Amino acid sequence: MHTIINKQIIALGFKRMDVKADLISKKAKPGQFVMIMPREQSARIALSIVEADALKGTISLVFEETSLAMQELGNLQIGESIFMILGPLGLPVPFEDVQKGNVVVCIGYGIGIAQVLSFCRELHKFEAKVIGIAGVKTRRALLLESQMRLACDKLCLTTDDGTYEKKGYVTGSLREMLQQYKIKLVICFAPPSIMNAVCAITKEYRIKTIVGLNPFMVDGTGLCGSCRVRVKDKNVFACVDGPIFDGHEVDFKDLETRTMHCEVEDSWHNLISQPSHTFDESRILRKWLGGLLKNKP
Repeated sequence: MHTIINKQIIALGFKRMDVKADLISKKAKPGQFVMIMPREQSARIALSIVEADALKGTISLVFEETSLAMQELGNLQIGESIFMILGPLGLPVPFEDVQKGNVVVCIGYGIGIAQVLSFCRELHKFEAKVIGIAGVKTRRALLLESQMRLACDKLCLTTDDGTYEKKGYVTGSLREMLQQYKIKLVICFAPPSIMNAVCAITKEYRIKTIVGLNPFMVDGTGLCGSCRVRVKDKNVFACVDGPIFDGHEVDFKDLETRTMHCEVEDSWHNLISQPSHTFDESRILRKWLGGLLKNKP
């Protein structure tokens, strides 16, 4: 039983849950995720594992209630159980190139702050110097600030509207850090447009950059093909080949096209799993599948 041990509202629109998952907590590595069904009739949700505590047998999840399934998850209370959790899924990130004293920059924007947190903690095992850059639209949307400060040797906070710390974008802070430090590696979790901008900067400096992709997923095991992305001019599946990739090899234009298409057709994803006489689900499904096959070679 995947019982909810703790639940918190941590920022505007964001919630955190600590869930009992003994086997997953023992095997989870930074970069991996789980597929969740809050209730038996719910759609599946892909969520990054923010923290895994093998001693307590729990995993921590952070999410934004942007869909019906997310809302169903958010409505569950402490003591209730999640219907299904599958994981850990995805490939963990190898850090064999990171050595003692290396400077690594970890960038997160919005929900990406939660996703990059586990990397900040893991890198300390290699005695690396971790610089965190966290960006949000406004101060009320800032999440896990205290945890990021503990996990990073230096933390730069930016808000788009200037309501907290520095006004600006994460790319501006990245350029400042590049002028001050000799950086070995950059890790970024953010919307495709921001990751693309970050990779354009690091490519100038020839710095290895790892990005976490979050395309639409249905089953999380590579069977449906909905999370297909272009990496190094090849089609790969983010759920089984990733979700972590070399940012300089990702086709961000293709990724943005697919992300925007799935957002437009998100009404299909939010439908309750019952036939409707007033809504043409088949039309939505055909358009959604058409977007996935649009750039098929």
